[in-house]
Amino acid sequence: MIKACVVLAFLTILIAVSQGQDYLDGGYVGSGNGEIDQYFVDPIFSSSSGHYLSSDPAVRGMQESIDMPRYSATYGAVTKRATGKITPGITTANAAGSWHMELSDGIAIDLILHQSGTVIFGQGSVTSGTISQWAASNGAISGNNLRLAVVPASGTVLYVVSLDIARPSLGGSFNALEADGQAKSGAARGNRIA
Repeated sequence: MIKACVVLAFLTILIAVSQGQDYLDGGYVGSGNGEIDQYFVDPIFSSSSGHYLSSDPAVRGMQESIDMPRYSATYGAVTKRATGKITPGITTANAAGSWHMELSDGIAIDLILHQSGTVIFGQGSVTSGTISQWAASNGAISGNNLRLAVVPASGTVLYVVSLDIARPSLGGSFNALEADGQAKSGAARGNRIA
């Protein structure tokens, strides 16, 4: 009991002594006495203007690139604009349900897909020969064009399947990207089971 009181008294004294001191650049500086400006000589802390550019070329380049206008891959500068109305676009088909897909390299993919707007997601299995493993999928649909990314549980391959869901048995295509850098592509067929 006495030891606990001594320890408590010692901690109280330490806290009282260290009150109002900050450790900065290898020494203690009393807080609130106006000396702090000597430690923060970088213009970012003392710039009177609203705009700051660093004297360091790398940092300055980064700051300038953040403020630079962006260009789209299709045409012209991209500007941010808020719009309050939704523009009607392409009518999106319903891709939700159970799907069976066969890829030309012998892989079979069975998925239960869900849809929220144009976003598609779900889970199922990827089967190669007699080995089947759980898989997750996500993608998007635009009109009747479904583009779906499927990753089996091993995580070592990504299948990107593209199908026209109005005519899935007529075929589509797939790309397989493997963790070791190999890539392959081929034909894909799919059928909605339910």
